[in-house]
Amino acid sequence: MAEFDLSRLAAEDEITRLMFAYCSTIDTGNLDATAALFAKGTWYLNPDSPLSGTDDIAAFLNDSVILYEGVPATRHVVSNIRIELAPDRRSAHVDSYVIVFQCLPGSVPKIMFQGAFDDTFAHDGSAWHFDVRRIHTDGTGDMSGHLRGAQPVAAGSP
Repeated sequence: MAEFDLSRLAAEDEITRLMFAYCSTIDTGNLDATAALFAKGTWYLNPDSPLSGTDDIAAFLNDSVILYEGVPATRHVVSNIRIELAPDRRSAHVDSYVIVFQCLPGSVPKIMFQGAFDDTFAHDGSAWHFDVRRIHTDGTGDMSGHLRGAQPVAAGSP
């Protein structure tokens, strides 16, 4: 019988809670709290545009994300979370899938993003934190209702 490793379970729980905090803070329009999750981290929307630290990420989110009565009308859904802890429990690599739904006022929910998160987390001696988040895109729908400057996608277009 496998022996329970409580430190592993606690680490995985704390990491998973950080991943869910990202989803809930962005979906509730608390963009500054989303950015604060990366106080010690770097966020790659694509390989050529890293954003590091709370200030850079908050500026991007507050300048780019469109809010409807204070929220972006999104639901970030993360699944297939695979956590690989380093043997010393000071870092972890996490892969997961993400689907983002958006339901604009007067519309029906639509998938606007499908992809994966490639994350590394670090433990600073007292708590886990995001170290690096890379976002990989498998497909996008119409993001013009979510991000300023995004071009509308016509229904049925690839």
